[in-house]
Amino acid sequence: MKILAWPLAARWATPLLHAFCLWACLWALGGLAVAQIGTGTIRGVVTDEQGAAVAGATVKLISPATGASRAQTTNEAGTFAFSGIPAASYTIKVEAPNFKAYEQSDVRARVDGSTTLSIVLFVGEATETVTVTGAGSEAIVNRQDASIGNTIAQRQILELPLAARNIAGLLSLQPGVAPDGSVSGSRSDQGNITLDGVDVNEQQNNSAFSPVLRTSPESVEEFRVTVSNPNANQGRSSGAQISLITKSGTNEFHGSAFFFHRPTIGNAGNWFTNAIGQRAPRVLQNVFGGAIGGPIVKDRFFFFYNYEGRRDRSQTSVLRTVPLPHLGRGELRFNAVNAATGAPVGIQTLTAAQISQAFPALAAAGGGSALNPAGLAYLAQAAARYPANDSGAGDGVNTGGFRFNAPTPFDFNAHIGRLDWKVDNAGKHTLFARANVQYDVQNFTSFFPDTPPQRLWSHPVGIAAGHTWNISNRWTNVFRYGLTRFATSSQGDTAQNFINFRFVFEPTFNARTLDRIVPTHNFTNDTTYVFGDHTFQFGTNIRVIRNRRVGFAQAFDFGVVNPIFYAQSLTAPINTFAINNLGLAIQPGRAVPVRDGVNALIGRINQYTVFLTYDQQGNLLPAGTPTNRSFAAEEYDFYFQDIWRIRPNLTLTYGIRYGLSRPVYEQNGFQAGTNIPLGDFLRGRAAGAAQGRPFNNLITINLAGPVNGGDSLYQFAYNNWQPRVSLAWSPDFKEGFLSKVFGNRQQSVIRAGFALTNDYFGQQIAVQFDQRNTLGFVQQQQTSFAQFRLTSPPFAPLFTAQGQSFRNFPGINPPATLRFPLTQPDDGQQRIEQSIDQTTRLPRNFSWNFSIGRELPAGLFFEAAYIGRLGRNLLAQRDVMALNNLVDPRTGVDWYTAAGQLEDLRRNNTPISQIPNIPYFNNILFPGILANFFAGFGGIQAGMTNSQAIYAMLQNPGAWGLLGPADWTTVQLILNNSPRPGGYGIDGISPLGEDLFFHPQYGALNTIGSFGNSDYHGLAVTVRQRYKTYLTWDFNYTFSKSLDDASGLQTAGFFGGGGLVLNPFRQRDNRSVSLFDLRHVINANFVVQLPFGRGRAFFGNASRLLDAFIGGWQLGGIARYNSGSVAGAATGDGTAYATNWQVPSNAVRIRQIATSPTRGNNPNLFRDPVFASQSFRSARPGETGERNIFRFPAFANLDASLAKSFAMPWSENQSLQFRWEVFNVTNFQPFTGVQTLATPTDPFRSQPLPNFGRLTAVQNPPRFMQFVLRYVF
Repeated sequence: MKILAWPLAARWATPLLHAFCLWACLWALGGLAVAQIGTGTIRGVVTDEQGAAVAGATVKLISPATGASRAQTTNEAGTFAFSGIPAASYTIKVEAPNFKAYEQSDVRARVDGSTTLSIVLFVGEATETVTVTGAGSEAIVNRQDASIGNTIAQRQILELPLAARNIAGLLSLQPGVAPDGSVSGSRSDQGNITLDGVDVNEQQNNSAFSPVLRTSPESVEEFRVTVSNPNANQGRSSGAQISLITKSGTNEFHGSAFFFHRPTIGNAGNWFTNAIGQRAPRVLQNVFGGAIGGPIVKDRFFFFYNYEGRRDRSQTSVLRTVPLPHLGRGELRFNAVNAATGAPVGIQTLTAAQISQAFPALAAAGGGSALNPAGLAYLAQAAARYPANDSGAGDGVNTGGFRFNAPTPFDFNAHIGRLDWKVDNAGKHTLFARANVQYDVQNFTSFFPDTPPQRLWSHPVGIAAGHTWNISNRWTNVFRYGLTRFATSSQGDTAQNFINFRFVFEPTFNARTLDRIVPTHNFTNDTTYVFGDHTFQFGTNIRVIRNRRVGFAQAFDFGVVNPIFYAQSLTAPINTFAINNLGLAIQPGRAVPVRDGVNALIGRINQYTVFLTYDQQGNLLPAGTPTNRSFAAEEYDFYFQDIWRIRPNLTLTYGIRYGLSRPVYEQNGFQAGTNIPLGDFLRGRAAGAAQGRPFNNLITINLAGPVNGGDSLYQFAYNNWQPRVSLAWSPDFKEGFLSKVFGNRQQSVIRAGFALTNDYFGQQIAVQFDQRNTLGFVQQQQTSFAQFRLTSPPFAPLFTAQGQSFRNFPGINPPATLRFPLTQPDDGQQRIEQSIDQTTRLPRNFSWNFSIGRELPAGLFFEAAYIGRLGRNLLAQRDVMALNNLVDPRTGVDWYTAAGQLEDLRRNNTPISQIPNIPYFNNILFPGILANFFAGFGGIQAGMTNSQAIYAMLQNPGAWGLLGPADWTTVQLILNNSPRPGGYGIDGISPLGEDLFFHPQYGALNTIGSFGNSDYHGLAVTVRQRYKTYLTWDFNYTFSKSLDDASGLQTAGFFGGGGLVLNPFRQRDNRSVSLFDLRHVINANFVVQLPFGRGRAFFGNASRLLDAFIGGWQLGGIARYNSGSVAGAATGDGTAYATNWQVPSNAVRIRQIATSPTRGNNPNLFRDPVFASQSFRSARPGETGERNIFRFPAFANLDASLAKSFAMPWSENQSLQFRWEVFNVTNFQPFTGVQTLATPTDPFRSQPLPNFGRLTAVQNPPRFMQFVLRYVF
């Protein structure tokens, strides 16, 4: 294993030397110290009855389970601290001369937390003992720091209803947690999960609450989730800090056996499945296993083992878009109006011969027919195999929905074993070792009933070992080593070239096989030193990560029969034919079904991508060859903190964390990068446009990475200092009003804190860059927009069959060898590609909080907290080739302003004769030049001003290759002052030079970088109760608002996924509520033992026979509610490309419109879809449009259980429990999944698109039941 795998070149020597020296010093002082070590601390202060500190008292910590003990002597301040102890229940004994002995049982050490005790000694004989039974709410009150988050105890883990016993269902039972896993305004992929203090994160995707190693409820002692303001000893990333602890063996044999059965009976159906009368998907699930733990050598050596298996034989309801049968016959249907009166006349049909008349050039090229026979046969076959049965997909005119139940079998197996060894009798050295092994096979839904499913094979392995060294009463060191090996094979559903009839039919997911092995070596340790009132902690956390991938994503080519990749209109010829020959016209706002349908009938592959794979020597490899990559990273974190008990009721915790993470690199040299950081490049384009001088420097791709002696993918962050500070004060007012409000004897706690944390990134963006960088060891050759035409050659190649080869298609010329540097030609092709910005730096999160907590009688605790967060330099996407907002040097007016004036005039249907002569267009172009060049074409007449000529283009979009009258980016292409493919653009029309708006190499270059911003403010209220052993419940409420200018995760696809800033020159236009924003979030859980039977409040003296019937009953449940989640915004229909060449702008409201979901036969997000659609206008040039303005219905769910436990007649320590669990008790199924929110150009005067606002899915699974049998000994 190479821990330091890069050459020690001069550029690396200084930071590495500093890191090594600091590491060595810390090792000498006590070893590697670390965050989230998986242990806890019990600290406290010993005073007499007058509150004076008792120094020299002997404090003993005893584990009743294992017999282990530790002892300390209080210092002059009367304080003590036992750190690095396993999360468990302990007994505290205190002895001091002239005082009665003190004993307190059931003192809980919290995982990665601190339990604070206030112990009062009474004058008397040492032979007398004051006994306190139970710590009450001590274990759930944080009196040390300002971190926000709750501990979930073993009882909740085992007794709360969990579907398939998935412990992830409990991790979100915290304040500030959204259903997607975002926490207090952080991104959901920024969580950090440790198991026994060792990293178990999935290093690439890092999905929320999804560790590599699955943990069974039987194996978890407890866990803690920190949702805000971690201390310096935590915080690899800015999201939830989750610490899980595995159970240990004890001096007695304990164990369990369990069987969870989810049958088909008692299950409700999905609303949409019921609506079409389809049988509900079958659900059959069994979870089984057991656990055992005990002594190998009493008081010294212990073991624990757990096995859990799961078998699912279930189904999932699936909805796909399919062609209707008439498409296979060569017929096209459309919503028609009378051409003369505009009166609707219903759906009309055109025959194949009529369609061919509308496209004479294609008909001539096709031997008399514009339609593709092979494509028709393919569509006919699809319509026959998958007959439409659901209106929830498709346009209802030429396409429909096909719903079916897909089998999704699972076979899961998980083994967990642990050993604990107290090396010496004095307890100075203890060791532990844990091993996890999983064997999982999972089938996902198939795309259609007769296509192969995607299958996931998973075999992760984890090992961990640790050493706790109690050096002295003041020094403790806890060391951890862990290897978490993520190993998976995702089997694709196709292994050939793929063709998609866009918006009409896809035959499979086009998922490709991918094998991954990701070993993560983690070295951690925590060194603690207690000095007077100070508890010092310091250390480091080292991760060595290797991400080895063998994938077929670029092994095969793909093509698209794409209706929006032509510059010429597909609907205009149909409309003209219908008007001239039938007296009919396409109904306004209903052109999209015509566009998609006629494109499928023509059946030509006008967009295709060919992948060319090269080896390290630059030799072209055969098609079908997988890519083999190994991405590496090393991370070094250091921290120091001091927990200063200023007074017995006032604690200051302050510290600093430093991280040194090497940029991810490819170990075999398969790495390339741009010659100029793309962030700098974008700034150059913006500066040039502002001066009226387009910046068109060419971009070159060079070899990169340390293996090639080149630059890194992104910046090395040297200045990664993360300060943390918090203050906790427990008022102790003896009398008066404040005593009644805050209580006495520290019954309240007031906390405040600040933390600077960073987002973790690297592996995911390195993989995406490797896959999507079109110039590198995997190249892409692809078509450009408008490369093929409809009215004259060149015509796109015909579809023949799935799997057909593209290597002989126009524009495909694979170079036999690869030689760097590489440069895309400056030929004016509107290439659409992806990259990464080398100026990317660490995203930063500034978080703070203020809270007030109060203990109440009967074990109740109430806390209210304000939580704030500012995210800066967050990861987001932007197009560094965004079209220039060119400024006229003479007037200072920019393109957005001048073009926006014309757009406003167009939207108001201003006659062309009334269009003013706007100076901007006479300055960036030669005056009158457009009329001179184009008089008599496309509505332009001699003598027109440039403003009128551009206006004429908007009035005649089909003639000019515009996708619609608001397609301003194509107008910029025409005015670009350089020839472009597809007949766009001419030379000599501008005094400002060539390529006014477009870069000569690219049309769009989507780039990931660190420039995003976010703000979060929230109120979090928590109420918890621990009443003896009978009652446990938590209630969490969050009222919050999260704003940002991009919400996408690292896994988001390029040009989408919520992470794109559409106009990088006006980034603030993207600012809106986050995708994960929820105004109200409530979650609650409870476990209640009913007060009947022996030893309880009612029938406490019942006989064993009576107790068998009335005793041992228990209720449990989890309740969740949140207000409506973000449903998106009104998008364009693929014609309103006002700002970005690749992505249409969203529409803009002209009046207030709110969602008001309906639940009829065709549920809709809007009560009146026509009113909703007509409440918008198309975006002006430069506008992004509105983002995240709609909301889905609110979500609510209740899972409940009823349990009966029987004590075994031969032993009170053995019991058998039957439990009935019901999930979604009320069968409430709020809707989600909007089919389309697309609006036509000028929606305010058009009919909405078919299925606008149509809801297609439910947020909640239908009601189902689970039956449990669990034996405990």
